[in-house]
Amino acid sequence: MADASNIATAAFDGEAAWETLTPSQQALVGQFALEAAVGRAIAEHAPDPAARAGAEAERIALEWLQEAALSVGGLLDRQWIDTEGSTERYRVPSVLDRVCRACGCSHEDPCDEGCGWHDALTCTACVSSGEAAHG
Repeated sequence: MADASNIATAAFDGEAAWETLTPSQQALVGQFALEAAVGRAIAEHAPDPAARAGAEAERIALEWLQEAALSVGGLLDRQWIDTEGSTERYRVPSVLDRVCRACGCSHEDPCDEGCGWHDALTCTACVSSGEAAHG
């Protein structure tokens, strides 16, 4: 049966992608990543009104980070997408380690009913439900 998953077998490798950026692109991405991280830390650990401001700072910094990393002049065109014919498969960031290609769960975000790994690409919940044959 054809593989209908939109998750690529290979993960997105942030370290390798970083090496393709120019020093000025790396500086922008690094700046916005730090702004997002500090905004998140404030939002999680400080009481309001700082928590509210931190959450908004994180939201804006993530928008700017995405623009800096993925806009024209950022990562090489579609470096995070594999294409086979007309099928696009997304290279999920490697920070998740394994991801089920049928449902998208991971060790950090398991299925609601709980799951483990059936094999390197499929969780036990999808094998039990039959999703793996269709996902």
